[in-house]
Amino acid sequence: MDKSILAYIAGFLDGDGSIMLQIKPRKDCRYGFRLCSAIVLYQDSSHEEDLEWMRDQLGVGYISRRNDGISECRFDGHERVATVLGQLGLYIRFKRKQVALMLEALDKLKSVQTPIVFLEVCQLADRLSEANYTSRRKHTAKTVETTFRRKGLLSP
Repeated sequence: MDKSILAYIAGFLDGDGSIMLQIKPRKDCRYGFRLCSAIVLYQDSSHEEDLEWMRDQLGVGYISRRNDGISECRFDGHERVATVLGQLGLYIRFKRKQVALMLEALDKLKSVQTPIVFLEVCQLADRLSEANYTSRRKHTAKTVETTFRRKGLLSP
């Protein structure tokens, strides 16, 4: 893909996007939680065609409309997020820390064999959230740690 297009989309992500790794409780998962990775680009719905263009350029993602007049172009899933960040990472400026944290977390997720490694990835999710200036998180690494200790998955 043309480098100028990648640089444009990276700049858009720097200004009007988010890189997120969310911790969500889920009973059918190995440790009772799952990690959801996503990149989201935001734009007024009257300019939704620009989000569609970016999605088409990257060849992945989907568009959704919120009730507040904002449209989102979302890239969900660990592999998809890693691929998109691999394409855009060189051009990211403001969110370099978030890119590095997400890629580190996604790399660790490939080899999660113990509760302690899963907890380490959750701690990276917390650091990513802090880098995003987000404080509205319901579940954090502390939530996971408390649950693991209660279930006897971690030493006291």
